[in-house]
Amino acid sequence: MIFESDKKRNVIYFGAPGTGKSYTLEDDKNKLLLGYENNYARVTFHPDYSYANFVGTYKPVPIKEKNETHITYEYVPGPFIRLLVKALDKPSEPFLLIIEEINRANVAAVFGDIFQLLDREEDYTSRYPIDASLDAQKYLKSELKKSFDQIEIPGNMFIWATMNSADQGVFPMDTAFKRRWDFKYFGINENEKEINQIKVTLHDKEIYWNKLRKVINKELTRYKINEDKHLGPFFAFEEYAKVGEIPVDEFADIFKNKIIMYLFEDAARSKRNKLFNGVKEEEYEGNISYSEICEKFDEIDVGIFNKNIRKNVVDDD
Repeated sequence: MIFESDKKRNVIYFGAPGTGKSYTLEDDKNKLLLGYENNYARVTFHPDYSYANFVGTYKPVPIKEKNETHITYEYVPGPFIRLLVKALDKPSEPFLLIIEEINRANVAAVFGDIFQLLDREEDYTSRYPIDASLDAQKYLKSELKKSFDQIEIPGNMFIWATMNSADQGVFPMDTAFKRRWDFKYFGINENEKEINQIKVTLHDKEIYWNKLRKVINKELTRYKINEDKHLGPFFAFEEYAKVGEIPVDEFADIFKNKIIMYLFEDAARSKRNKLFNGVKEEEYEGNISYSEICEKFDEIDVGIFNKNIRKNVVDDD
């Protein structure tokens, strides 16, 4: 029996930081693998990740004989080949390969010839099988007890990935690679209702995280900063969604170390003085430091921001 599902086989979940991509993928994973909860592998791409890591390669392996240790070389499969073997062995079960941060690595180099297998037929098997390398042939034969001159992705093997759209410049993907995937976009306010009740009381003022987030994003838009650099609903404080109220000390630590740092170093790097001009007088022309902003936050909380943000966060209540 062949496994059947209406879910897409190659999917990239993408959007701005904190829009719930990994959360949604995890939920989709649980639905797909219901009854087969262990049928998945998860990897995280990074700049040094390679074809050898992903697919497999020969590696030195120590072998102990009596009182001596010898070094030999064996083919060590990567997560792609390991999951492929399982999917081929059990065609009636679903298997899922999850790739976190897919564009943090050079995907053309990581996928190599495997890239060709991403094209799927109507039955979701690879349209164009590729010749298996000798080492892969030997490994597949040892695991599945049959010979493989070519390899293909079976219809019961899914590959889902996440990608921060803010990181598209890290390792850009070419058009040929992109067209082999279905993209699931997460807007900047995706699932915001889940965090609407999260608030903190600062100096007798109730500050709602979602409102503050959206006001900051609106200011970033005024600076012509692209949406993929904005703050998603789950960028911070999502663990307080059920509780609602955030303790002041915890809010301050997270806000300074995560949100202010992100705005200062990344999203609003070129607009620091404008965004945080509550820290200094408006006519101040020097560069505001991160430590100055954090110190001032302890005194005046959202007063560190400019008038547009202060007015819309506090005065409209």
